[in-house]
Amino acid sequence: MVLIAEDDKATRDAVVAMLEEFGITDVVTTRNGEEALKVLEEQQFDTLLLDLMMPKVDGYEVLKELRKGKHKRPHRVIVMSAHAQPAELDGLMELGADAFMPKPFTLNDLERVLADND
Repeated sequence: MVLIAEDDKATRDAVVAMLEEFGITDVVTTRNGEEALKVLEEQQFDTLLLDLMMPKVDGYEVLKELRKGKHKRPHRVIVMSAHAQPAELDGLMELGADAFMPKPFTLNDLERVLADND
């Protein structure tokens, strides 16, 4: 099961379509980190595809909250962002991200990052 936390509807829809190309149809989408954290209180996910820049609660805060252990941490957290700088990547991994995927990304990029984290 995959959770997508992404505020941009077009990006959410594109990621869902890409996942469907891999036969992954058990997908839940949220529009911001606040919604994602609420879902993570109730359900366990294999993968969280997490945007960094979102309204209300951003991806950095989601990572910090997951570290506190109050939510069901997905087996892997893949951060997606067009704005993260290479210097930030170590910090993201320290916060609990398992992988980083720069936006925009292709179907092959998503396939590679999903395979790398199996």
